[in-house]
Amino acid sequence: MHSNMAGEKASGLQSDFDSAVEGYRQALRAYMTGDPKPALEFFSRRDDVTLANPIGPPRRGPAEVAQAAAEGAAQISEGSLRGFEEVSRYSTSDLGYVVEIERAQARLAGSGNISPIALRVTMILRREGDTWRVVHRHADPITTARPISTVVEPQELTGSE
Repeated sequence: MHSNMAGEKASGLQSDFDSAVEGYRQALRAYMTGDPKPALEFFSRRDDVTLANPIGPPRRGPAEVAQAAAEGAAQISEGSLRGFEEVSRYSTSDLGYVVEIERAQARLAGSGNISPIALRVTMILRREGDTWRVVHRHADPITTARPISTVVEPQELTGSE
């Protein structure tokens, strides 16, 4: 990542945002082999940081985010990135987001095979001092159209049936 000096032009700020996004994407290479540490370096250390990964509920705060990232990374090994299909990107001098489909492949826990992975991702970054940090990341496996019935929660058995 690049640092900024006060009074830098907007194009320089955009470049730093773009560099942060690219840096995070590069850090995902280690994540896909089971190491969450490089990706976690990009996350905010503030209490409002959030992570909603595809294997659990949203988590808030640096400790919870680190735990969720470690739990997710522990589920994969021998992985590699296949590419990013960016849908949208926007930033101001202090806040920005990226919406994309991330494509990778990895050996999933309990499986002997390398499996393709596709995630719909929204990532929000915020300037904290002279560094862009991930303040929120949401990733889920919804990358194609689905019927509305897929959002219905299964009814829990009450024992009175």
